[in-house]
Amino acid sequence: MEFIDPLHFYGPFKFTGDEQALAKCPYAFSAGIYLWTVTDGASRFIHYVGETTKFLKRHKEHLTSILGLHYGLFRPDAVSARDPQPIYGGMWRDKSDDPLTNAVVNWERHNHGVIAYLESLEIFFAPTSCDTDTRRHLEGSIARNLRDRHPDEAFYYPKDNRTIPRRAKGITVSIKSDRQIRGLDAVLEV
Repeated sequence: MEFIDPLHFYGPFKFTGDEQALAKCPYAFSAGIYLWTVTDGASRFIHYVGETTKFLKRHKEHLTSILGLHYGLFRPDAVSARDPQPIYGGMWRDKSDDPLTNAVVNWERHNHGVIAYLESLEIFFAPTSCDTDTRRHLEGSIARNLRDRHPDEAFYYPKDNRTIPRRAKGITVSIKSDRQIRGLDAVLEV
């Protein structure tokens, strides 16, 4: 069995703010794997799993997609309300004849909700120096493990989130986090 360096998810970071601002964190220009979590203050649940070569640059892209309603919009109190469904599915999910008008109408309806959603997200980041294929494999393996082994904890992880685990490599990775995150195992076989 092959081992790779442990993953340590630092955070939580936020899209905005002072002390926790992602742009000001020491990993802003690092490659790694990140988790978006939603919380009720007591429990954290994975909402998104991603990988990147530059943490800040990738989140600038995410911010553009959230503000532009390309991504779905979720309740900021989703965990306490036990409601994983999007308020608005996002343009990428909209297969109607006029997704542009739908996005504008939903922006007018939900612009304050967009900011509240952004403020509700907690972001954790695990820097890693592994190659791109391994990093993408780890991203997909974390997502698959969440869905397969922890269906209750995957409640806030949208079923149409796309991650692609590669073929199992026989690698064992240990995982730590600054905060407990439900559905994130301490050891993962990838």
